[in-house]
Amino acid sequence: MAEHVLTVLRAKRDAISEQVHDTEKNLAKLRAGLANLDAAIGILSPDHPDYIAPRKPKKRYFGHNELARLVRETLQDANRPLSAGEIAAGIRAAKGFPEAHYLAISKMVVSRLGAFAREGAVVKTGKTRDARWTVPRGGEDACADS
Repeated sequence: MAEHVLTVLRAKRDAISEQVHDTEKNLAKLRAGLANLDAAIGILSPDHPDYIAPRKPKKRYFGHNELARLVRETLQDANRPLSAGEIAAGIRAAKGFPEAHYLAISKMVVSRLGAFAREGAVVKTGKTRDARWTVPRGGEDACADS
């Protein structure tokens, strides 16, 4: 009789073990579903703890070729050689940008002036901070092509 009781108990244990295994498998699927839903909610909801903010677009100061045109016009209108800082200050004021944007604009102006110099559209005299930029005599046409 003890053998019969042990057989019944082992069968019952196997049935419960199988149910536990199936339940754990189902639980893993449910947890994966929750994780997917949390990720979707996190993407769409700023108040969710896992929210990932969308990337902000890069600030554009000027339109296509607008900076090149403004640098050209500033140099052509000047009756003397100008520093990159003077050109940047004039462009910043003309566009109505706040003073805080001066450094970023001046870096763009220096880059544009370097490109113009490689093309021969402007002439640089001096070095680094003392550099002054002018349009070469009769060079208005060369500068206008850029």
